[in-house]
Formats: sequence, C-alpha cells, structure tokens
Amino acid sequence: MRAVFGGNREKIDGQILPTSLDQDELVGKSGAKPVRPVTRINGQRVYFHDLARMAWPDKTESHLAFVARVDARTARRWLAEDSEPPAAVLGVILAEIMRRFHQR
Repeated sequence: MRAVFGGNREKIDGQILPTSLDQDELVGKSGAKPVRPVTRINGQRVYFHDLARMAWPDKTESHLAFVARVDARTARRWLAEDSEPPAAVLGVILAEIMRRFHQR
C-alpha cells in the first residue's frame, strides 16, 4: 500500500496519478489504461503506427519486425496499439524517417 503526501493525486487500479492528466487518456475497457505521454504536432496527435507507416509505407509490419528483431505478431500488436513498443524501436523509426527526408 502506498501513502501519498501532498499534491492533488488520485488512485486508479493501484496506480497513483496526478489529477491534471486528460481523462480520455485514463479511460479504457477496464476503467483505467496505462498513461502514455501524448505526442502532438500542430495540435494533432501522432500515433506510433502513423510514424511506422511513414518510415516504411510498404510491408510496414515486416520491416518493423526485422529491425526490432521480434516476431511479426509482436510488430502487429505494436501497430494496432495493443502494446507499447520499446523506446529503441521508436528511435529506429525516427532515424529511418530522417534518413529518407535527407535523401531528397
């Protein structure tokens, strides 16, 4: 059991979270969802699958599975936003996008 001292906090499914978070980030099937930082560009939310498809427009799942050295099923889950990919995979995707941008 955790004790929280000071600040405005609330407890959801055993996680203690600040109340300043967007409620749409917290609500899921079971009532609570792991909170991810929201990435926004010009006010628009950017999703992981959009970045992956920008890096590899064709055979996105296969390329993602190859560079991450995981099963294609795991890559499919990342693209469907069922699970969170590791930060290293996001770094590889961003490096690929930047490589393609600088080739122009």
